[in-house]
Amino acid sequence: MTSTPHTMTAIVQPAYGLDAIEIGQRPVPFAGPGQLRIKVAASTVNPMDWHLATGQPSIVRLAEGLRRPRHEIPGREACGVVDQIGSGVSDFVIGQSVFGWVTGAYAEYAIAEADRIWLAPTEVTEFECAALPIAGAAAFEAVERGDVAGKRVVVNGASGGVGHYAVQIAKAHGASCVAGVCSSKNAAFVMSLGADQVIDYGSEDFTSERWDTVIDCIGNRSGREIRRALVDDGRWVVVGDHQKDGLLGPLPRLAARLVRWRFGSQSCHWFVQREDPRYLAELAVLVDQGLVRSHLSDTLMMGDVRAGYDRIESGRTVGKLAVKIAAAHRTESTNAVSTGREATEANNEIGVSS
Repeated sequence: MTSTPHTMTAIVQPAYGLDAIEIGQRPVPFAGPGQLRIKVAASTVNPMDWHLATGQPSIVRLAEGLRRPRHEIPGREACGVVDQIGSGVSDFVIGQSVFGWVTGAYAEYAIAEADRIWLAPTEVTEFECAALPIAGAAAFEAVERGDVAGKRVVVNGASGGVGHYAVQIAKAHGASCVAGVCSSKNAAFVMSLGADQVIDYGSEDFTSERWDTVIDCIGNRSGREIRRALVDDGRWVVVGDHQKDGLLGPLPRLAARLVRWRFGSQSCHWFVQREDPRYLAELAVLVDQGLVRSHLSDTLMMGDVRAGYDRIESGRTVGKLAVKIAAAHRTESTNAVSTGREATEANNEIGVSS
């Protein structure tokens, strides 16, 4: 058996700002109680990563460090294999292929809380698997809050990271009609996800029709416009927002919106994503059933991550941007070992509003 090295290659960011990102050598971390060490095969670049790297809006720094990022190695989701198991963890074995939320994904080894990890689906690559936790779970929660079964659903931003999952998950959850709002150049892609209708935002206005549920991954329409587009008991599920800078970013507007929408039969739902392994388990099942797939617009090397941040910030990325961390090292056989957990047992909530 190959021994674990003492140091590892990692992307490090000692200060806020994309210019501070560099590749360096860091000590290999050790799994503490309740934790796993993951030998990382792949990660992704997300809008969340851009916010954490730039410290924008300023409220991000209250949670992530006032002067510099609290975690020097960025990256929050990964796919890889279990390399070390901390005390008190009995649900995993060394060598299992897993995916989930981690700390420091842009490195050869990363640490994860064991209850933020699940067995990887077997029918996808490491890169497709690594794309699932953040955007996939956000889309899953949005679909649940939208109560889409038998309903007419429109996804605003259907070709993006969260949006392309939301289209597929809404169909899997029994929506009678799923429409995707995107540019004309991405129309064929959104149709390939299973959308029943594509609305080109350049020439059409999705608020001119009536919908049971609006899953909004962009946040570029006013509350008045959305009210007009919803049926009397319709739901507006807000996943994303176009405002990124300032002290509080979109929070004041979102909070005011929640207050205003408490009156009347229509409802607005906005949430902070929960790192709930139930979502990972559900996503793995949907992937292996062929009902959900990850679309990767590109696979970056570690040295290209800074450019990946720029692409994410542009808001024009189709699907997800993957990052290759190490050579593929998933194993087929170890995933036959059960974790001994049911998908509904754990619910690790880090914050939610509705």
